[in-house]
This record gives sequence, C-alpha cells and structure tokens, in this order.
Amino acid sequence: MEGTERVATWLELAAAPLLGEGQSKVKLHPVGHKRGGCFAISMDGRWLCAGNGDLTIFKGIEAALHFLKLLRVEAFEPGEAAPHAEVCGHKGHYCLKADRNKGLLPCRVHLPVSRRVVPRRH
Repeated sequence: MEGTERVATWLELAAAPLLGEGQSKVKLHPVGHKRGGCFAISMDGRWLCAGNGDLTIFKGIEAALHFLKLLRVEAFEPGEAAPHAEVCGHKGHYCLKADRNKGLLPCRVHLPVSRRVVPRRH
C-alpha cells in the first residue's frame, strides 16, 4: 500500500461511527520524537488528510482526542509511531491545537520532512 494513493478524509472519519462497530479501524499515531508532541490519525491504513490533501496533525493528545470526540469516534486504538511528517507524500500538513475554550484552532508546527511512512494494516 502506498500512502500517496489513497488517504482518509475528515468526512469519511465522521461517517465511520454511522457505519457500525468494527467497520473501520481508527488509530492514533504519535508523530516525531518529542514526548507529548504531535499526533496523526489513520483509518483503515490510510492517513487522515484535509480536503487539500495535507496530512492532519494534532498538536498534543488533547487536540486529537477532542477531534475524535467531535466526530463521535469512540472506537480507536494506539498506532505505531510515525517518526517523519511526510506520511502522505503530499505537500504539507494541516495542524490543529486545543484552545482554552475546549475548541480547536489552526496552529503552526515544524515537523522534519524526509522519508515517507505508511501505516501498517493489521
């Protein structure tokens, strides 16, 4: 499976709970080497990307969990660490962080870009 061929969209992830238990496998992956840093989400072995194709990155576990809660995704599991940012093989990433009002805001985060990382399917 190549990470550039197919990605998961926010709409697909939002529809996952409606499809029923066990239909989609959602994983939360730490990105980079900093503890408590950034996270990415995969769905059925495909990285979650924004509408423009950028990888969706969450700054902090709180932001990722809040995003999943907003979409009513309760069934997810920890995924393997993704040490590099260019997991989708696309131009960039779209970062979201939690704010004080329990919402999500766009943010900037610098992630190293080198080799592609493809989530493993189990």
